[in-house]
Amino acid sequence: MKRNAVIAALTAVAVIGGGAAAVAVSSGDDAPATASPADRVSLVSGTGQESAAPADRDDDQDDDRDAKDDDRDDRRDDAKDDQDDQDDQRDDKGAAADPGNVTVAQAIAAALNHTSGTVLSADLDDDGDRRWEVEVATGGSTVHEVEVDSTTGKVVRTETDRDEDDAAAELKAVQGAKVSARDAAAAVDTTVTSVEFDDGHWEVEAGEADWTVPLDTPRASREG
Repeated sequence: MKRNAVIAALTAVAVIGGGAAAVAVSSGDDAPATASPADRVSLVSGTGQESAAPADRDDDQDDDRDAKDDDRDDRRDDAKDDQDDQDDQRDDKGAAADPGNVTVAQAIAAALNHTSGTVLSADLDDDGDRRWEVEVATGGSTVHEVEVDSTTGKVVRTETDRDEDDAAAELKAVQGAKVSARDAAAAVDTTVTSVEFDDGHWEVEAGEADWTVPLDTPRASREG
């Protein structure tokens, strides 16, 4: 009876512990506490190994999910950056290629009708007002900036600078030239958004391209 009680107690301890235990079983009431190898009973529980495996799998699954989430976020960010770049390009092209109803030649004509002189430049302002800014030199260092609405063709504002740097020299060069600002713009067979006298020739912008036109002949050469 005593031996059975001991076996039952030790078995319970081994099971509750959840591990492997070696239990000594005595063949008699007065047997020594240490049993022979033949009398030992090995109690092996696989609970620890079985509980560890699902935990490892859960960790691996979490890592996989995190990696997929990171990849998805990266792709989403890349797609957004690409879309932003495309939007910027469309905005740039739209601002450059949409002068409204009024061409550069019409804007120059409206400015000269308002202020008689020699045109040094005409530029489409794309800051939201969508106006042509035409610089008209009238003599000496005096330059008038005439703003023309790009939709109606009407002069909406003028500003006079009587001390414009290099205005006299530029006026002299342009007055003696065979090609005017209007002629230079007409030499480029596309929508022009800017024409300006600079460094002895006309510089013309049309869309994404830049052109140069000499003062002696209306022949445009594309830069770059």
